[in-house]
Amino acid sequence: MTRSYLEAEMASSISRVRQEHIDRLLALGVPGASIADLGAIQPVFGISHALPEPSRHYQPGDGPPHVVMPVIDMGNMIDLIAWRTTNPARWFWRTGLGWALGTDWLLPRWDDGPVRLFATPLEWMAGAGHGMCILDWNAPEIREMAALEAVETDEMVGRRLLAVLSKPARLPNMIYRKEARRAAA
Repeated sequence: MTRSYLEAEMASSISRVRQEHIDRLLALGVPGASIADLGAIQPVFGISHALPEPSRHYQPGDGPPHVVMPVIDMGNMIDLIAWRTTNPARWFWRTGLGWALGTDWLLPRWDDGPVRLFATPLEWMAGAGHGMCILDWNAPEIREMAALEAVETDEMVGRRLLAVLSKPARLPNMIYRKEARRAAA
C-alpha cells in the first residue's frame, strides 16, 4: 500500500522535529500532555521550510521553518497546514481541501456537551484536539456546525460563527421545464 504525498510530506516534516521545537510550543502554552494526547490519535506536528503563496497555499522546500499539521477528515489526511509560531493566527494550506481541524466532532457523540471551538491551530493543539478549529471561514461545510447542540468558544470566534451561520443559505435559480404530454397508446 502506498502512502499519499501528503502522508509522505507529513512524515518528512515529523522527522525534522527537534527538542527546540517542542520547547517553543511548550513556551507558547501547549501542555506536554496535550501533545501526547493528540499524538495518540493522529500525527501532531512537524517542521518544514515553507514558501507561502498569495493564494494562502504553501510550497515545501523554501522559505522559513513552519509548524506543519495534518488536516484529518474521517480518518484520512486530506490536507496539511503550515504556520509560524510568531503568528499562529495565519496559516497556509497545502491543497486547500481542509476546512477545519477536528471535524470528527461533528459526528454524533455519546456526550452531548458543547463542542469547543478554537481560534487557531496552536490553541487547538493546546486543547489536545478536543474540539474544532475552523481553517476556512468560507467553506460550505461550515453550515454543518448549525446541527451542533452547543459550541463553547471565545466571544470573537463565536460572533464570527454566528454571523456565518446566520446568512441565508444560497439557493439555486430554479428553471422549470414544460411537461410534455404523452398520448396514451
